[in-house]
Amino acid sequence: MKKLILSILLATTLTTSSVGAISPSLLNYFGKNGIYYYNPDGYSSGCFVGLGSYDGIVSAGLSALQSEFVDKYHTIAIQLSSEYGIPWEAVMAQGILESASGTSKFARERNNFFGINAVDSDPNKATSYSTPQEGWKGYYEFIKNNSRYATAGAFNYKNDPYGYIQAIKNAGYATDPNYVPKISGLIKAIQNRASEKNWVASLVASAYNFFHGCSSTTYGNGDLNSTALALSWPDRNHSITDAIAAYTSALSTVGLSNYGDKFVQIGASCDAFVATVLRFSGLDPNVRCCGAANMLNYFANSSLYEEIPNLGNTSNLQAGDIRAKPSHVEMYVIDENGNGKIASASYGNRTSDHAINYYADSAYRIFRFKGAKI
Repeated sequence: MKKLILSILLATTLTTSSVGAISPSLLNYFGKNGIYYYNPDGYSSGCFVGLGSYDGIVSAGLSALQSEFVDKYHTIAIQLSSEYGIPWEAVMAQGILESASGTSKFARERNNFFGINAVDSDPNKATSYSTPQEGWKGYYEFIKNNSRYATAGAFNYKNDPYGYIQAIKNAGYATDPNYVPKISGLIKAIQNRASEKNWVASLVASAYNFFHGCSSTTYGNGDLNSTALALSWPDRNHSITDAIAAYTSALSTVGLSNYGDKFVQIGASCDAFVATVLRFSGLDPNVRCCGAANMLNYFANSSLYEEIPNLGNTSNLQAGDIRAKPSHVEMYVIDENGNGKIASASYGNRTSDHAINYYADSAYRIFRFKGAKI
């Protein structure tokens, strides 16, 4: 019930932010399967990501052709996986195996990398897709539209590509008795390449694509300023239950939507906002939360942060600096127009925004994440 309620809340947020209405069938799908942030409008509104390019360097466990395939399609797989609740490394491995790394006839002529609808009795029934992106989406739609995969527990393994492959194999996806070990070996090699390239893993892939257009700000981008701006409104004309959709998404991604009291969970708490920005940027996934006093103590004693003198102006500040006192915590940001602003939320009072200009207050101590982007 909790998952469905969260999904209904998200559906309301998405609809009111002009992303588009969510049909009852889709709401039921991601509600039942705990896919909180499935975005059915991302692709219909032109948010397809581009194709990557091969750097010519082969990763251990992959051939040159396989490495090229992974480099070319990983961004598509990551974005779709975040929307459908399926680990991208598993799907990428299936694509390598089932399309011979994109060289099969169906892959070349129909953009069908997974043999969708190519039945044994008539392989020529394989679906033809207009673009590679549509071909990849076809796989996710196939899994979504066949209830046997949900029944087999496939969506219990959003962060576990090995468990996901075993689940869909148990549900009848493949008849090859060696399918799981074949795919598992490829998954391991893909994970190695992802680590080498610093690509986002399944563990942090949910909400990879924000719901307000095609934002380039993603989980793990290492940029506190862009993350804080993306997770907050530019004005204060919003109730405590009207958090920007990206912030609602990020709260769940970093594990705070099920933590603390109701104000933390709906995004109306200063400490949760700053913690979410730090976690969602990827810079400090273990930052303490919640309680402003607890966070102040954490910043003051963590080797990840340095304290910056509070001069009462912005002369020594940089975007992403944190201002903390026992009763409140907030972040200094530079907005889209180059203005110094304060990004914050207020407990039980308002959701996150970056609406007000920087103001001097000697009660705050200022902390900077060491090595943060500027």
